[in-house]
Amino acid sequence: MEGWIKLHRKFVEWRWFEKSDAVHLFIYLLLKANHKDNFWQDIEVKRGQLITSFGKISAETKISVQSVRTLLRKFEDSKELTSKSTNKFTLLTICNYECYQGKDEDTNIQTNNQLTNNQQTTNNQLTTNKNDKKEKNENNIPNWVEFLAYAQSKKPNVDKDELLLKYESWIENDWCTNSKGKQHKIKNWRSTLLNTLPYLSIKILSEDEIRYNHVMNNL
Repeated sequence: MEGWIKLHRKFVEWRWFEKSDAVHLFIYLLLKANHKDNFWQDIEVKRGQLITSFGKISAETKISVQSVRTLLRKFEDSKELTSKSTNKFTLLTICNYECYQGKDEDTNIQTNNQLTNNQQTTNNQLTTNKNDKKEKNENNIPNWVEFLAYAQSKKPNVDKDELLLKYESWIENDWCTNSKGKQHKIKNWRSTLLNTLPYLSIKILSEDEIRYNHVMNNL
């Protein structure tokens, strides 16, 4: 297995962070999950999913089978993942996988941002991505990273947790808003988000978040 995953500093605020086995298991799942859609035998395993078993997880993490069962149940209760089991295997799906890992192009952007000794390379990469994104139709449904970047370009100190709840609610409602008891299809998500931002809370940003937002806002 090759490649790497991203792990945001905000992970220390995760509800299960004080439980070492929970941290161990969740990072293991992130490492094992598909980074792109694929097939296992005749079963489609999508990005953010993995086929495994309690016994295999226990053998590879050295966490007891009973603890694996208990932790996975906790993750399901807190909406971290979903699972479907058969008599042969278990299919785990990491909820909001894009929020943890984003798209490959977003990973490249963050990597380039760290190469502070090669500013010219970074600028060329960001310019290319900016031109590519201009070609997207306004009505395309955004991924979380694109949604967050646009929100922060208009309101840099927007509370990301509150913004994520809004993003997930729009997804659950098939990109519709509720007004006066009626649902209205979101025809232009940027315009709708712009009208929503004044009602979202703000938070104090760390220096790392300010630098990250500066890069994302110039895409």
